[in-house]
Amino acid sequence: MNDGFKQRLVGAIVLLAIALILWPVIFIDPDGIVMDRSSQIPPVPDFDQYRVAKPVRPQIIEPINKPSPKPVAKPASKSAPKLDQKGLPEAWVLQVASFTQLQKADDLKQALQKKGYKTFTRSISTKEGKSKRVYIGPRFKKDAFNKDKKTIDKVYKVNSMVVKFEQ
Repeated sequence: MNDGFKQRLVGAIVLLAIALILWPVIFIDPDGIVMDRSSQIPPVPDFDQYRVAKPVRPQIIEPINKPSPKPVAKPASKSAPKLDQKGLPEAWVLQVASFTQLQKADDLKQALQKKGYKTFTRSISTKEGKSKRVYIGPRFKKDAFNKDKKTIDKVYKVNSMVVKFEQ
């Protein structure tokens, strides 16, 4: 075949391919694609504005005519709590009892709490096995437990002891 004829044939094929690609762009109606333009968001609902009435003082409450007296400050304690090596205040607790039966420890703790004592328990491991100790406190002064120790020892028939609080 002739070179000129080959070039014309290739050119015709390229032009035909371009025409096939551009045919839909040029001759298809753009209005054929339908797009839904309605909103799926519902309209804002109508509501009545809530109005709050001004407060009215009840007749049974008497107005305060004179200012309340200023609270009297308690005198500061004679000595501030000592600090330990960690810089924390040195505190003391009353070890009431130690039990190998954990339920008895919980029962004593609840009984002391009902009497108004601030109590907590700690579990420890000994040679005999696990046991639970019941404590009251902590307090910053060692002698703060003197009255409570006598009462608790008498009521619960224990020999409690004041020990250093370990955090």
